[in-house]
Amino acid sequence: MDSNAIQYRRLIGRFATGVAVVLAEADDKTVVGMTVNSMTSVSLDPLLLLFCTRNESPSAKKLLAAERFSVNILGQQLQHISRRFACPSDRSTAGCASRDGFTWIEGANATFLCAVEHVYPGGDHKIIVGRVLRMFGPEESAEPLLFYEGRYAGLERPARAA
Repeated sequence: MDSNAIQYRRLIGRFATGVAVVLAEADDKTVVGMTVNSMTSVSLDPLLLLFCTRNESPSAKKLLAAERFSVNILGQQLQHISRRFACPSDRSTAGCASRDGFTWIEGANATFLCAVEHVYPGGDHKIIVGRVLRMFGPEESAEPLLFYEGRYAGLERPARAA
């Protein structure tokens, strides 16, 4: 990595992001997943979101072949699941649920069931746009799991105005 890339990575890491796990069922019915922090909403009409993944990611190749995936926004209590799907050697589906060809994380702050809408090149990454088919989450969310300067971080919920 050249010095500009190193500096860019250090400085862009100062932008706090949420943490999500993307899951899909591969052709062989195994679950493929990855932890992402480059996820954002795109459109309200139609409902679209996007996330980015490295071009050479084996998980991304399987996910794109599945054409359907879930995006699960994690709370602090699910940091262990984020770590699991950030590591290529551990793909246990403990804490996951499946139905109708989708797999998602139980207890996530929000879950979006999506179909691949578009894939765009983005340098050494792919930009994957998903059309949201269904979404759900708990009435009360957990404290959000954040990523900041290369580390997990938290954010306490602000007190509600009286």
